[in-house]
Amino acid sequence: MDGRAIELRNTTYFYPNTTAPAIENINLSIDYGEFVAIAGPSGGGKSTLARIVTGLIPHIYGGSLSGEVSVDGVNVVEEGIRSIIGRIGIVLQVPENQIVNLVVEEEIAFPLENLLFDVKTILSRIEEAMNSLKIGHLRNRATNTLSGGEIQKVVLASILAYIPKIIVLDEPLAHLDPYSVKELLEILRNLNRVHGVTIVVIEHRLSELIKYVSRLIVLDRRIVFDGRPRDVLASILNSESGRGIEIPSISRLFTMAGSSFIPLAVDESIDVFRGLFHRNSECGSAPPDRVYSMRLDVDPIISTRNLWYTYASGRIALKGIDIDVYRGEFIAIVGANGSGKTTLVKHFNGILKPSKGSVKVFGRDTSSYSVAELAKYIGVVFQNPLHQFFKETVLEEIMFSARNMGISNAEEKALAILRYFNLSHLADRSPYEISVGEQRRLAIASVLVYDPEAVVLDEATAGIDFSLKMELLKILTDLIKRGKTVILTTHDIEFLSYAPLDRIIVLSDGMVLAQGTPSEILYNDALLARARVAPPQIPMLVKLAGLDGCIRPLNEGELYTMLSGVQR
Repeated sequence: MDGRAIELRNTTYFYPNTTAPAIENINLSIDYGEFVAIAGPSGGGKSTLARIVTGLIPHIYGGSLSGEVSVDGVNVVEEGIRSIIGRIGIVLQVPENQIVNLVVEEEIAFPLENLLFDVKTILSRIEEAMNSLKIGHLRNRATNTLSGGEIQKVVLASILAYIPKIIVLDEPLAHLDPYSVKELLEILRNLNRVHGVTIVVIEHRLSELIKYVSRLIVLDRRIVFDGRPRDVLASILNSESGRGIEIPSISRLFTMAGSSFIPLAVDESIDVFRGLFHRNSECGSAPPDRVYSMRLDVDPIISTRNLWYTYASGRIALKGIDIDVYRGEFIAIVGANGSGKTTLVKHFNGILKPSKGSVKVFGRDTSSYSVAELAKYIGVVFQNPLHQFFKETVLEEIMFSARNMGISNAEEKALAILRYFNLSHLADRSPYEISVGEQRRLAIASVLVYDPEAVVLDEATAGIDFSLKMELLKILTDLIKRGKTVILTTHDIEFLSYAPLDRIIVLSDGMVLAQGTPSEILYNDALLARARVAPPQIPMLVKLAGLDGCIRPLNEGELYTMLSGVQR
């Protein structure tokens, strides 16, 4: 099995105490110097594959592994994890699990020190890694004060610093803002082209990634597709296979229009787009946007006034935030990594208390109430779902939440919501042993089981496939129809293009940069650039085609309907 960066032959794996294989009969070869994307549904075996090629399976996770696994010519199953240290680096799906040091600079230096690099090289490699990821300002920060995206960058920097032959990244884009996504992919492309590093990216979000890779593999316990990205997308779009794959909006649009051309990027699609939809760009003035206006007829259920928050380290995270949230609203909060999104929503149920200013929830000043008291009204789903698990099984976790909130028929409610979230088959499993996508659904279920008036979800779509995102969107939309309030923080701007949002709030450097309707915000390029947020693909296409003067769709379905109507 020599001569390949990664090779698996007839590889099947069962996790401990399970009867269904996580992956089955995998035959896969990845050559040195390839840049590969692996996609597939949540629970389809992608993270399992990453654990196998890095030796975590079977040496850490146990279970039953059959077949052969070779990494850089080493039989990792027989030789163990130590045999490939320095040859391969991995960014785990939950990167904070990799943090072992208290300070950022020490974290980046740690692998270099363990690989016995000399002091001069260590110092220069730290600088190069931090500069490439633009995290020099984090050098002396405590690692436990970092945002999810900042943690991801620090872990990646610790790997980039020693430049292994092979880098495997499991959902590296999930917690990054759109600008950071582009910067990361450029870094990976440079490592691939200049240094010959083999790059394997496991990812649900393909819209940006697919432009960089030379090969796309779709894994659903078995390898379903494997080939050039454009060919694989065409196969998925023309078949019933590829469940859960997040096809770029631009690719879906062209298929809807009956085109044989499958674009991978907006810029390569403009001319063909104009040909498909014979539309004169001189289409008059823009349609009037639905403009957001403050509601003065009712009291807000959440209100912040001059809200400032300073962490113990002295870092100012929020600076004079004034917002009102009203009953029944569906709101998204967007902004760059470290802009203050998570810090802000942690004030809504009293996890954090203002350093200055005030936060009121249903008229109650949060400074005077406990988290337990406020949680009855505001349910919060954390960015990392593991942070809110307490019990040994999935069912017990839901019942724990229900009982804490005084639900009398806790078990009945718990079983019902497990069915609603398609988690019943996991009722007796540990919350720590299920997939990240399943953990996220469990975290949401544990909040919805007690039916709070408002639900706050911090990066709710991170690590879940497209089908599950659409299921989540249906659940949230149903909550809105019932008069509940939903607040999302997210970097997943494409997801927002499908959501019936009332309002988007844009944060930058701890301040509210703007707020408005989706079309107001997502068609404002200057505003988005200031906030390091990229527009969804469809608004980008419409603007480049010069059609935003007459239509402002947010997703491919809206655009196709609008232009099909024009042509008729």
